[in-house]
Amino acid sequence: MVSRNMCYLYTLVIASGVLVLYMDPEITDAKEALQAFGHAMFGLETVNKPVFLHKPETKHISCGRILSGDKAYIKDIVRKRPVLQHRWLDMSCNGIRARILPPKPLEKLDFGVAYARIVYEDYEFIEDEVRSSYHPQNIFCFSVDAKQKNEFYSKIFALSICVPNVLLAQMRYGVNSAGHNMNQAHYDCLKLLSKQKGWQYVLLLQNHDMMIKTVYETVAILKELGGANDICVRQCEPNRWNHSAEWDASSLKLFRNESQATPTQLATNLTIVRGLVQCSLSRAAVEWAVNTVDLTTLINQLNTNAYAVDETLWAVLQMSDDLQMPGRFTGKCISSKTYVPCITRVTFWSWHKQYFQCPWYRHGICIFGVENLQRLSMIKGLVANKPFPSFDYALINCVHELLFNRTYLGQVDQKLDLQFYRSLENVRYHKNALNPDPAYKLHCPTYHTWDIFMGHESFLSSSFPE
Repeated sequence: MVSRNMCYLYTLVIASGVLVLYMDPEITDAKEALQAFGHAMFGLETVNKPVFLHKPETKHISCGRILSGDKAYIKDIVRKRPVLQHRWLDMSCNGIRARILPPKPLEKLDFGVAYARIVYEDYEFIEDEVRSSYHPQNIFCFSVDAKQKNEFYSKIFALSICVPNVLLAQMRYGVNSAGHNMNQAHYDCLKLLSKQKGWQYVLLLQNHDMMIKTVYETVAILKELGGANDICVRQCEPNRWNHSAEWDASSLKLFRNESQATPTQLATNLTIVRGLVQCSLSRAAVEWAVNTVDLTTLINQLNTNAYAVDETLWAVLQMSDDLQMPGRFTGKCISSKTYVPCITRVTFWSWHKQYFQCPWYRHGICIFGVENLQRLSMIKGLVANKPFPSFDYALINCVHELLFNRTYLGQVDQKLDLQFYRSLENVRYHKNALNPDPAYKLHCPTYHTWDIFMGHESFLSSSFPE
């Protein structure tokens, strides 16, 4: 007979082979307790070695052969790409925790990383992304598209209830492929995250962004930025903003306390440039964006009927010298030839064909497949955009397995070239702004720099395993 006052357990495997049992006082039902225990034990082959759990769609896939570049094997997989089959999921807290929580204790990070992601579909993929980037010091914020059905929202809600470092923005916005309301959704998450302690950088992400670096690699890379923001910047097409609107800081009611802003800052006319939604912002930049300024009017004014309206906000702030957003770059590098690269998002466009084999282009963007695994494992970026679970789940599964093996099994298939990140021009500029060096010279990146950055060996890992 099982007492209803008992506290049941779920399990966690540690490297020493000891099975550590964690008490969950919320479980008082014997059947639920056994179910939780079963989830924790499912797929466990040994008690001293964490095991990556494949979904049924990909349990036959050898990611090692794909990673090694076995062309014949890759060709076989490509003939019938596995796609994710949506099936029943145990959405109890124990079911969610069993799928996400680490199989062994993780080492302490130098600082936590926050992830602000706008989501609308493929919950299983979203949950797997949380698992790949999970660390007790990290924190996740989700904003759910208002158009999505309650079933999807309820799953994200359950995720936020069951995992303590997952937040859910209360306000829901209808977002679309033109970028409308994306900035506001991210801004709401930033407001929530600014109240949380421990993180030093936040990544702004969309639904199908896939992390390609482990928690340890991500922190090591962001640490090299030294407080600089990572934001792509290029000139903006004239049809992407309202030319009859007022774009000075005063008209935009940008500063919350105008008495603390200089006359130059209040009179600043923003130069409209664009970049990408995905970027990495320093904590100082987020606190400035939330507490020193109010971006609401600017966001609303950018939220026009134009296309890709979500690509301008952070690029504009990044390149404004007078506004002095922490971690910014400089407006001195705004010209027709300028393209400031970034390492947050990796995207291969149709005009990169000479650099990259792509199985399918959608709106000019490469949709990654298993044939891209080896290249993605070497690339220096943080996030791959984009994979689709409905196109090739083998690629997604293998990236998740790769990060799992690097994190928990000590797999070293690539070495981080940290010098690459500290040599980025925006990082050098920020370092000089903090500690001026008379020898420093500004070198504005160009489209040629971007082509080298994306396609050539400079954007790949500099060393390979023996």
